[in-house]
Amino acid sequence: MENRLGNGSGAGLFLNNANDSMLGKDDLLKLLEDREIPFSFEEHDPVLNMAESGMLTLSVVGAPCKNLLLQDKRGHYFLIVTTAAKSLNLARIADSIGSKSLSFASADILFELLGIRAGSLSPFALVNDGAKRIRLVIDDELAGEETLLFHPLENSASVSISRSALDAFLRSIEHAADWLPLAARTSD
Repeated sequence: MENRLGNGSGAGLFLNNANDSMLGKDDLLKLLEDREIPFSFEEHDPVLNMAESGMLTLSVVGAPCKNLLLQDKRGHYFLIVTTAAKSLNLARIADSIGSKSLSFASADILFELLGIRAGSLSPFALVNDGAKRIRLVIDDELAGEETLLFHPLENSASVSISRSALDAFLRSIEHAADWLPLAARTSD
C-alpha cells in the first residue's frame, strides 16, 4: 500500500479541453499536487461496489461516498454523490434536479464520457468532462463531513480530500457542484 500526501508545487496543468486525451490515476494525482490541492492517497485491492469498499481497512480517513452516473431521456447526465449507506429515490431526485425521469448510465457511456470503468466513478472523473456534459450533484448530507473518500479514476486506490480541497479541485477544472438534499428510498 502506498500512502502519499499531495502538497507539491508548480504551475500545474490545465487539461480540461474536449480535444485532450483522458487523464488516468497518475495524471490526476500529479494534477492535484501541481495545483497544491492537499490530499492523502492509498492503494488497495480493487473494489467494485460499496459493500466491497466497506470491507477495506484504510489508513486514509474520510466519509466513504457512493457515486452514480445517471441520465435522463433528454440526454442529460448527472453525477450523483451521496453517503455510502443511502439508497436513493430516483423519482424524487429527478424532480429536485428538474428532470422527468432518471436511469443508470451504462458502463459504455461511463467510459465514453469520462474514460473510466465501472466502480471507479467519483467527482475526480469530471477532469475528463471537458465538454461539461455532466452536472455534479452532491447530497447535502455530506456537507458536514470534514473529509471525503473518493477513487482517483481507478477502483484500486482511495483519495482522502477535505471539502475545501474538493471545492478547489472543482474550481480548477471549472466544474461546479450543486449541493442539494437528495431523497432516500423508503422501505414499503
